[in-house]
Amino acid sequence: MPTYRYKGISRAGVETKGTLEADSLPLARKKLHAEGVFPLALHEGPSGRKASFLPSLLGRQEFLPLLTRQLTTLVGAGVPLVSALQSVAVQVDDPESRQILLDVQEAVREGASLARAIETRPGTFPDLYAAMVRAGEESGTLALSLSRLADHLEGQARTKGRIRSALTYPLLMAVVASLVVIFLLTFVVPKIVGIFAHLGKALPLPTRVLIAVTDVLAAGWWALLLAAGGATLLARKYLATDRGKRARDAFLLRMPLTGRLAYLSALSRFARTLSTLVSGGITVDRALRIVAPVVGNAVIAERIAASADRVVEGTTLSEALRPHPEIPPALVQMVAIGEESGTLGEMLTRAADAMDEETNARLTRLLSLLEPLIILAMGGVVAFIVVSILLPLLDISQIVR
Repeated sequence: MPTYRYKGISRAGVETKGTLEADSLPLARKKLHAEGVFPLALHEGPSGRKASFLPSLLGRQEFLPLLTRQLTTLVGAGVPLVSALQSVAVQVDDPESRQILLDVQEAVREGASLARAIETRPGTFPDLYAAMVRAGEESGTLALSLSRLADHLEGQARTKGRIRSALTYPLLMAVVASLVVIFLLTFVVPKIVGIFAHLGKALPLPTRVLIAVTDVLAAGWWALLLAAGGATLLARKYLATDRGKRARDAFLLRMPLTGRLAYLSALSRFARTLSTLVSGGITVDRALRIVAPVVGNAVIAERIAASADRVVEGTTLSEALRPHPEIPPALVQMVAIGEESGTLGEMLTRAADAMDEETNARLTRLLSLLEPLIILAMGGVVAFIVVSILLPLLDISQIVR
């Protein structure tokens, strides 16, 4: 008998979740109703459906904007929400993603709001998504909120795609260069330098260094791999903690070349996301608390959370942001102008556009330097290997003469 996982609300209004066995999905839903549970999400568990080794399409950066845009078109055309979700679900090829959408549709069909149904899938839909949908449902402008949300998600996907494409070639060059050097040091160089042991005289310093490196790689490569693996696991465990995340993000902001890029990227994400939320009718303090976890930098997220507390106390957004040195004065000034003129969302969007332009310009310059730097680094390593081999060979030629 299949096992079903469910998440729902009891008659007392308490959220509950668990598993049950039933012959089919309708019978599982009927069993929950008999137990006094209103299901928000109901799907087969691991024993009833094979777990997918690939992540759900809904969790991918490029798929969620497409889904949101399709849903926007259908809702804006007057199609009922349940029918719109059904139409979107049947177009999805990935079984897990389709099941998620069908679960959301079923929850809406049974009376839950779309925002509530989405909140039961926090790993698939971000907090921003649920907040924007809730604001649209409460204000009666769901199609408009979905449209703004689609614009926001598409902009984020374009930015990440542009950065990923720009970094592909330099990273490929770095990997290939590293593999070539490791191959030379592990297999080629040891056979060549073996003849130097019979010279009977002191070898040049570069040659001794090269021999030491090749000996370590040849004899202790497994120890190096174990040490690298252990260090990686410890680093990941530390970075998973709040203290580790903050230390990492603070370090990234202090980096000479990439620090400014990380800083501008976090601020742009902050401004654009806040603009989307505020334009969607969400209050500033609530919007700040939603934005804080999604800016991608723990240091700046702390400042945003602190600003939300000050806004709750009655301070304007510009005054709440002003004391924090991580928030640039230009951004604070644009926020103040937006508050005075009633165009806060528009001013935040302009600020995000300006920061994105600076980010793109800096990234282009950095990438133009990265490729020759990789070539120079690889050339330097190869030159060191060649010199280390040639110096003893010159000594051998002098002995022969």
